[in-house]
Amino acid sequence: MKYLTTLEVANELKISKQTLLNWLYAKKVPEPPRNRNNHRLWSSARVSLIRKMIGDGRLHRRTVVHREPSKEPEVVAEIAQEVSQFLRDAEIPLRRFQQELNRIHGRGAARRGMRPTPRRTPRRRS
Repeated sequence: MKYLTTLEVANELKISKQTLLNWLYAKKVPEPPRNRNNHRLWSSARVSLIRKMIGDGRLHRRTVVHREPSKEPEVVAEIAQEVSQFLRDAEIPLRRFQQELNRIHGRGAARRGMRPTPRRTPRRRS
């Protein structure tokens, strides 16, 4: 039986080696056995298992969306779906996320007729 290196597995899964290692450290994927030199022994069955976990959405990969700016309803709906899935995976309540967006953009203060609180910069001591 031929075993793969961690880098070969990452390349086959189209993820970075660091992402695969992060999943291992976070115990999101099962740790493979190791040889006498302490190298991980990745079997094709284990790689298939991880590929299935990715396909099932059980492993979170940051989604980088490269698009032209658009206000088209289908583009906005697709982005909203991605954000919604991320919030579910991270178990973040929608209301808490909306509050944070309002805080960042200052909209909560504007709605209440107040000015957004400016960020303070630390004063230097002379």
